[in-house]
Amino acid sequence: MATMFEEAFLKVGERLGALQAKVVLALAGGMIALAIVAAAGVYIWLNPLLHCRQQSALLFFGTAVRHGEHVRHLDGSEWHGFVESAIVPRLPDGFTVLEGQGFSRSVADGAAMRENTYILMVAHRNDTEINAKLASIVEDYKSRFQQESVLRLDQCGAYKF
Repeated sequence: MATMFEEAFLKVGERLGALQAKVVLALAGGMIALAIVAAAGVYIWLNPLLHCRQQSALLFFGTAVRHGEHVRHLDGSEWHGFVESAIVPRLPDGFTVLEGQGFSRSVADGAAMRENTYILMVAHRNDTEINAKLASIVEDYKSRFQQESVLRLDQCGAYKF
């Protein structure tokens, strides 16, 4: 009788072992799937414009130019010259420029600054070529007019003409 009990116990153990293995495999598969979904979510969170086909960009160009303690402001002819030489050739499909009043804090000394601001608005496809052109406009402006920064806001959008 002990042998029959032992055989029955072993058969039940084998069945439970196979069931446990299936449960462990199912849980492991679920954990892997969850990790993949979480990683994809983090990737999209960190790169929100990744899957956006059309975008709009706003670039904010301050006009205060510091030379040591002296601060001067760009005049309209300097801005117009920059638009004609740096923006028009890079964005021949079009753009809009608005004038505004900017408020910011200097990175160099923390002083509050108020200055006239030009805002460049561009609706564009999401690709590396146009993003490189926008980046080169920013770098050109910063070096030409001794600017600490140019604010760039990108948004996913849809447009048509």
